[in-house]
Amino acid sequence: MPSSKYSRKFCGTIFLIILCITLLSGCASQRWSKPLSEDDSSDLALLLGDMQSTEKLCPNSFDADAKIFWKTPVANSAIVGYLQVLSPSHSKYVITNPLGMLTYAWASDGKTFQILDTIEHRYIRGNVRSLMIRQQLPLVFAEESWFLYLTGRLPIHPLTIQKSNYDESDQTVWVLSTQSNQNGVKRWLHIDPAKRLLLGFLFLDEEGKTVAEISYEETEANLDICLPKKHIQISNLPWGAEVHIEMENINTSIELQASDFNLPVPTDYYKQFLP
Repeated sequence: MPSSKYSRKFCGTIFLIILCITLLSGCASQRWSKPLSEDDSSDLALLLGDMQSTEKLCPNSFDADAKIFWKTPVANSAIVGYLQVLSPSHSKYVITNPLGMLTYAWASDGKTFQILDTIEHRYIRGNVRSLMIRQQLPLVFAEESWFLYLTGRLPIHPLTIQKSNYDESDQTVWVLSTQSNQNGVKRWLHIDPAKRLLLGFLFLDEEGKTVAEISYEETEANLDICLPKKHIQISNLPWGAEVHIEMENINTSIELQASDFNLPVPTDYYKQFLP
């Protein structure tokens, strides 16, 4: 476990990666081969609709102990904390010291964010979209559901298949729906039809270059379809960076509310409000 000072510095970076994803242009990637036949594509559409109907019965919130690993060609780092997530995009990540006292917290509703630093007695609040614009980051993830990415579920809206192709190395398939083009970034779904399993997401820019990829290490269907993915890999980030999230003690029976994602602000803290 890193020191408190190092944790605060690292958290500022890692939280931005988790909740905003620092995505720039990547390398071109050809991940699929021949397209599905018309009949196979129709069968796939029915399968995706059935999977979505099943997932609608799952809880819309969870909490877990979460380890976040950040890897670059020059350094490896890690933090350990407590994660809460509520659909569609509420999230909170809390780090405590060995005595259980809060040292750092991030919370967001997908549109605004809050940071509480108890060591420096500082509270920061701002707009996620504006933050990403200032940092010249793509906006597509600020407009998407982080609950979806952290649980490994399909989008909740009906999927109309625009393209569907077999993976070039096996019989899994890649699917692009008509609703998957936002801010010039196309989101492909990687599906294993035989196992009724979502394997990940691939994000491509208008030139077909990889912006980022989210993949799940679980390649076998879980008996509990509502259980979030335990191992999440975010790769193809700038400068060869990767983020790996490991979740333990996942609890889907917790019933979180939007009010649970407001951070308490002591009156003597320095308050900084960003546009």
